[in-house]
This record gives sequence, structure tokens and C-alpha cells, in this order.
Amino acid sequence: MRYDDGFLPRPFFLEFTGSPSAGKTTTITELDKFLRRQGFRVLRPQEGAEVIRHIERNTPLYNIRTGIYALTQLIDFSAGHPYDVVIFDRCIFDAYCWMMYWVEKGKLSSEEKDIIQAFFLSRFWANKIDVAYFMICEPEVAAERELRIALSQKLGETTSPQSIRTLVERYKQTHETLSRDYKQLFLVNTTHMSEEEMVKYIATQTLDILEQKSRNGGRG
Repeated sequence: MRYDDGFLPRPFFLEFTGSPSAGKTTTITELDKFLRRQGFRVLRPQEGAEVIRHIERNTPLYNIRTGIYALTQLIDFSAGHPYDVVIFDRCIFDAYCWMMYWVEKGKLSSEEKDIIQAFFLSRFWANKIDVAYFMICEPEVAAERELRIALSQKLGETTSPQSIRTLVERYKQTHETLSRDYKQLFLVNTTHMSEEEMVKYIATQTLDILEQKSRNGGRG
């Protein structure tokens, strides 16, 4: 009985995704620290991009593989109870978004995109993500943030203002499309937020949802 969700709920799963320099990593770090200090047992899995280095980034297979890396952990940890909270730095909704990028690059057909996106939104795991934050920041501010601590003043392909603008629109579009069926998705624009405001906003909202789910026995 102890392995049944009715006896001991699965972990509370969060996913963070979004455009560069929107504050995703800072928020994850502070939220992880805060929750652990409150007595929660928290896991912060390594981001797929830090693990999957044997596949080049110039192919859709790269983002499919990083998505599957996170998905595997989502499935495995949902079947056990060693943690109270698991915070993903990119997971299934991130993989969904990247398929749009590869269609635009001409390396994926629309039919292939639909198949892969449907896989990542399978009913077997999509709603296990309790909260997913799509964090975005306007291109000019994001570029300033990127260069503030960079060792080189040269922006990468996905961190130039033009690329960031495309990414921001893609996340907005995805959120608008998916939030109709996935109420756990939240779009957070950090352009005019300080780091403190950003972290406080997400932490407060996360705790509210976590409290609501705990009152419902970990469901809904």
C-alpha cells in the first residue's frame, strides 16, 4: 500500500523553460534553496543539456534526446516517494517547444513535429507536471543580462536579440495553445522584474499550488 498514490502522494513536479536570460536558473536555484530550508526533500535533476553531449546540437535528435532524458526521470520519480519536490530545468514542455524551432529550420516536417509533440504530451505523463513556468524576457534586456557576466562579448546563435525575439514569440504561442488544456502552465515575463521580485512571485505561486494539492491529497 505504501507505494500507492492514495497512501503516499508522488512528488510535486515543477518544470522551468523559456527564453535565454529570463531568470530561469536563478529562480530554480533560489526556489530549491528556499524549499529545502522549509524542510522539503527536494531534487534538482541535472539539465539535459549538461548530460547529453554526445549528440550534436544541430539536429532535432538532440532536443528529442534531452527531452527523453528528463521524461525518464519524471516517470521514474513519479513511481516512487523519495522526494517531496522535483524541479526540472527543462522537461517535456520544453521539448514540445523545440520541435517548432526545427520545423522553422527545415530539419523536421510538420507531420514529424506533430508526432513528436504528441508523444511528449502523452496522457501517461503530461499532467504529472504540477506547474510549468514559461519564463520570457524582451530581447534587448535579455542581451544586456547575457553580456553582463559573459567572458566574451560575442552573443551565441540563440542569445542574439533576433533569436531571442523568435524564442519569446514561440513560448508565447505555445503557452496560448497549450494552456487551454493544461491549466498548470504559467507565462512569466521578467523583463521589468528584479531578481528578488521574480523569485518571490514564483515562490509564492508555487507554494499556493503546493498547499492546494496537499489539501486534496496530492491530486488535482
